[in-house]
Amino acid sequence: MLPRRHIRIKVFQSLYTYSQKFHHQSFDLRKEFTHNLEGYLHLYHLIIHLLFSIRLIAQEEINIKKMKLLPKEDDLNPNTKFIQNSILKTIKSKKKHTYIEEHKIQNIAKNIFKKFKKSNTYLEYMQQQNDSKIEKSLIFKILKHHIIINEKIHDFIEDHSIYWNDDLLIVYNTLLEKINNNQNLNIIKLFRHKEDETYAYRLLEHTIQNVDKTNKMIFSLAKNWDKDRIALSDLIIMRMAITEMRYFTNIPHKVTLDEYIDISKEYSSPKSKEFINGILDKYIKDILEKKL
Repeated sequence: MLPRRHIRIKVFQSLYTYSQKFHHQSFDLRKEFTHNLEGYLHLYHLIIHLLFSIRLIAQEEINIKKMKLLPKEDDLNPNTKFIQNSILKTIKSKKKHTYIEEHKIQNIAKNIFKKFKKSNTYLEYMQQQNDSKIEKSLIFKILKHHIIINEKIHDFIEDHSIYWNDDLLIVYNTLLEKINNNQNLNIIKLFRHKEDETYAYRLLEHTIQNVDKTNKMIFSLAKNWDKDRIALSDLIIMRMAITEMRYFTNIPHKVTLDEYIDISKEYSSPKSKEFINGILDKYIKDILEKKL
């Protein structure tokens, strides 16, 4: 479920892409935005499928050892604690990511399990008594140390979506929340509330519909700044912030200001936050407050 901050980021990403492809008549901004939003769901199901595949690989390994010509005692009576993990057992693969080559996903899952099986986390877990907290902790560690920061996964997802690396941490936080609250991992919603969906599309549409008016306002506030020197990312962030302040009066201006300054730290230059903060602060004091 996307938090408001990440909704803003997705609107920013789509508007930035739109600005780059403005002269392409076939470019559909709303369609691009919807595709961007749905990418989060695809990535979520991909991570779920990785967990599903890791357990399946562990199960297959046990089965293969049992079929040896001369199996050992451990082969015939294996420790099944990992594959019996109550969280892993609930996960089903819904194939939401069928456009990704399955063999590539399986190769990544095999590499993860091979490395994880040698870790102290795994070895200690296999000797512990059953406990829901311990089971949850194991999944958290797999996600954190073997999936979310896995460079091979980062390289893999970059090949499929320019947005997925930004979504990965959100997917991770969503999984932590759902596991902590004993929620079904196989079900995921894009928005927490209907209001968030309305907010997302209204912010996108109002920002693009008022580009000329908002640009004029920004340039008038940046009197001593050459408008051609304003970075596109800075301009889009300020357009969005001003649009949000104008059309979403239930959101405190301070909240909007802080949110977009934070976004600028990630998506603009190191000095952008001071410039953006200065322009938006002027907008609040010289325009908004005077209207009130």
